Amino acid sequence: MKRITLLLLVVAIVGGIAFYLSTSNDPFRSEGIEQSDFAIPDTASIGKILIADRSGRIVIVSRGDGRWMLNGKYPAREDAITTLLRTFKNIYIQRPVPREAQEQVNTVMASSTKKVEIYDLDDELIKTWYVGHATMDKKGTYMLLETPKNGKSSAPFIMDMKGFIGMLNTRFFLDENEWRSTLLLAYPEMNLDKIEVDYPTDEVSSFKVEYGGGNEIKLFTADDTPVAVFDTTTLKDYMLNYKKMAFENYRTELSVVQIDSIKSSDPFQIIRIADASGNHEIKLWVKKAPAFAQGEKADSLGLDRERIYGTYNDEELALAQRFVWDKFRAPIGAFISKE
Repeated sequence: MKRITLLLLVVAIVGGIAFYLSTSNDPFRSEGIEQSDFAIPDTASIGKILIADRSGRIVIVSRGDGRWMLNGKYPAREDAITTLLRTFKNIYIQRPVPREAQEQVNTVMASSTKKVEIYDLDDELIKTWYVGHATMDKKGTYMLLETPKNGKSSAPFIMDMKGFIGMLNTRFFLDENEWRSTLLLAYPEMNLDKIEVDYPTDEVSSFKVEYGGGNEIKLFTADDTPVAVFDTTTLKDYMLNYKKMAFENYRTELSVVQIDSIKSSDPFQIIRIADASGNHEIKLWVKKAPAFAQGEKADSLGLDRERIYGTYNDEELALAQRFVWDKFRAPIGAFISKE
């Protein structure tokens, strides 16, 4: 009788353990211990960030010589990098995911998560974030942590960021065109030597500027004829636009044939700049307004009032904002006194 009782007790214990393991999110069933140390206080130690999703898309941004590079090909957007580094530094746990909800959260994350690998300056993996979906109130983001020492965490957490209210998952995007820097040239100290502005369909408005710093400035017509008298102040004000030159983005939504057609046509303006690093060329074309555009979005000629097309050194076609680039569209007459 005692043996039967003992056997039943053993069966009950084993059955209880089996039931517990099948219904709980016990750490022994996970890949690693529960981890919550997401933050990286010293963001200067970060040398590379890899972002990937389950569809196979991958973005890699890494520190280069003085700037971050995208996929080893293009300069990366500085504002997007700054946003990520602030996120790594200021992230914190808003609240843990209740144990009874962890399995469901992990199931959802398994199909839609983004993997974010963070490396140091020596290309050693520091931490891996698994960035999931937002909470129902859109004020938190489900995440899971993995480290080289402890493996993948056994539990997800709802994460937030100091000084920010909203979703964090949107910061880890994978569109290469969205990651690319649109900054072309910047002369905050006006350290350029020469500017040539050419209007192919209006050559009499074209001009050239030679700049030696300070008030050492010379103005020429398109055929290199010096302009003896001109408004130095107005010309220097115009040159201040060159402190920062940037396109909007590279998402033109055009086919290869359409892009080739635009690039083979005459631009309405060509800007050439010479500085210590060499020569640079920017070409600008008008953009037709969308067929559905009316009123403020299209002018009387059917041209887009808000955007134009542009290239830098004959590379990819980009979209540019008219209100930015119209500032560069001055004719030589704007600098010559009527007197």
